[in-house]
Formats: sequence, structure tokens, C-alpha cells
Amino acid sequence: MRLLGLVLVVLLAGCSGDSGAGEAPSDVAGKAGFTKTPQQHAMPKTLLVSKQTPIEKARVPPIDFHFHGGDLKTADDYRKLVAVMDDVGVAMIANMDGNTGERLDRTLELNTQFTDRFITFARVDWEGVNEPGWSEKATAELERCFRAGAQGLKIAKNLGLTLQNADGSYIQCDDPRLDSIWELCARMRKPVMMHLSDAVARFHPIGPENERYEAGMWRDDPDGNYYGTDIPNHETIFEHRAKMLERHPETTFVMAHVASMAWDLVRVEKLLDAHPNVHVEISARLQELGRQPYSARKFILKYQDRVLFGSDGDPPRGAEDFWRPHWRFLETDDEYFDHPAQMLSPLGAPLQGRWKIYGIFLPEDVLRKVYYENALRFLPAAREAMRRHLSAVEG
Repeated sequence: MRLLGLVLVVLLAGCSGDSGAGEAPSDVAGKAGFTKTPQQHAMPKTLLVSKQTPIEKARVPPIDFHFHGGDLKTADDYRKLVAVMDDVGVAMIANMDGNTGERLDRTLELNTQFTDRFITFARVDWEGVNEPGWSEKATAELERCFRAGAQGLKIAKNLGLTLQNADGSYIQCDDPRLDSIWELCARMRKPVMMHLSDAVARFHPIGPENERYEAGMWRDDPDGNYYGTDIPNHETIFEHRAKMLERHPETTFVMAHVASMAWDLVRVEKLLDAHPNVHVEISARLQELGRQPYSARKFILKYQDRVLFGSDGDPPRGAEDFWRPHWRFLETDDEYFDHPAQMLSPLGAPLQGRWKIYGIFLPEDVLRKVYYENALRFLPAAREAMRRHLSAVEG
């Protein structure tokens, strides 16, 4: 059964946009005196006649290395999602929302019925981070999570952007309290899926010159724009990331959202060249990659062993409006089509970018690497299940 997808009108982590009229005031991101502006309309219907490649399923079965399954509470929830996965050809999902403690244990217990489709990542419990002994306690709990069945660690963007020290300064990824966590992941050969910083438009003033404002974001509410706040800017966060990577060359890091630098692929190349233990995944950045198809294709071909597929999806996301545009971007040379917007305005404007994207028609051997081979290097628990998926598809 084919399931038509729905794109929720919600604000999700990792998206970027703008709102507010005129130049941003000097106060906190324009919050004081903020004036709402009219909602942006949906993109106009193009009159361009171009090739339209219908794709029902991915050419080879992918592992979605970045999926949020926090709303998977029952076996029926899993079965419904599996039906969508079957519909679009997704073999397996890495659930970034396994969490820690009892929540992880419940997720792993429920997941025992679906181990051939779902891999669970743990998280760090930041509660008490400023108390003595937190580092030892958090590291011990993470080791317990790994031994219980978690296959990796997910770090969200609150590290660097919202987590604070007792003095009000912001905790960064090279904080010495985290060294034992990165060392544990290296010792136990568990990948760290890390979302640091955010889309670059969030660090620029709210106003017409910000392309996320033009896309329609922040017209009702300036929250989520960091300009003019005391929150560290993206360059500061990247400086701390470089220091962390220098100290932990044995830890495997998968940097989410093309290392939060999809707007400058030359910088991503420099990051990968400097740190062989770093990989990237492409979720929630097709709107960036797809508008620079020549550069994006060259980048993925050059770093084909270090790029992973991820969607940053969640259970309400459907097939037609979300997963299938990923296949179209990666597999075809179609031109000027809608990117899989994670966010839409009430009038249907794509808040992550008011533009179209283009396919990059990757060769099948590269597709296999991006879709699943690169992920399997870090997910040994998924290898046998993936072998069965491939056998079923390829006969």
C-alpha cells in the first residue's frame, strides 16, 4: 500500500529561517519591538517543462542514519513506520532518540521485535553537568547503554548553544568533562552522531537580507535566531570542534547536516581532510546541496567513503513529500523540483529555503556507499539484517 506523506507545520531542530521587518534591532535577535509580517505564500507553480522521474523506491535499500523515533511508543507504532519504510524501500533506521536510563531500556525492549529494521542510539544525560562527579557518572551510564544494546551516541545541538556552566558561559564539545565520553566511544568502537552549531542563517540578523526570512521563517516569532544574543556564534562552536577533534583522533564522529556547513562545501572538505575520523551525513540539508548540484556531486564523489544518508525524519513524515525527494535528488538528473521541506508556513512556503533543487545522479557504486555501505562500517549489529535485505531485493 502506498502511503502519501504529510509534511508537518512544525519547527524542528536543525531548520533555519527568519522573520521581522527591516533591519534587525541591536537588541536580542529583534525580540524587543518585533513586528510580525505577512506570511509567505507557497512557491509558484513552475511553467518549466523538464524531466520528471517517478521513483517509488530507492534504487538500493538505504539505512537512514539520522531518524528521530521518539514517538515510537508501541509495537503498532513500529509496524506503521515499517509499512512506510517498505513502501519507499528503506531497509533500516538508526533511531537517534534511544535516550538513556530507563527510557533507553524501554526502547531497547520494544525494539527486540524489530531488530532487523531499527538500530538504537543512546544520548547523554546532561542533568547535573555542573556537579562534582558528573563526568564519571555520565560515562558509566553510557557504557551501560552500549552494553545493553545501544549502537552509537547522539549529541544534539544543545551542546554549544544552550547548555551552560554554573557561571552562565556555554559548555562546548571540547570541555574536559566530555573527554571520557569521547574516549569511551573510541574504546567501544561506537560512532558519535554529532549535531553541533546550526544552520548559518540563524546567526544572521532578521530581515529581508536573510534568505530564511525571504523563505518565510520568523515572520511570526523571532525565537530560534541567535543574532544579537549571548549564544556563541557558529565560528566559535567550530573552533571548539576543531580542538575536540585534535584531542580525539581515534573516535569516529559523524557530523550531522554536512557538519552544519553545507553552505560552504570547501570548508567541509578542509574538515574532512584534516580529520580522517570525521564523516558527514546529509540530512536536512538537501535544500543547500540541491541548489549547488555541480559542487555537491563533485563533493560526494570525492568523499564517497565518508558521506552517509540521513533524513532527520520522524514517524509522521510520509513517503511522497519526504523520503522520495531524497531518492530523486541522489539518483536522478531531474531539474528544478521541490526539496523535502521539513517545515512549511501556514500558506505552504518552504521555510528552509524558497527555491528549487536539482538532482546529482550519483553512480550506483557511490549510491551503495552513501545509502548503506558507509553506515555498516560503524554498525556491525546491522550487517546481517542488511545482508538479508539486499538478498531479498536483489534476488
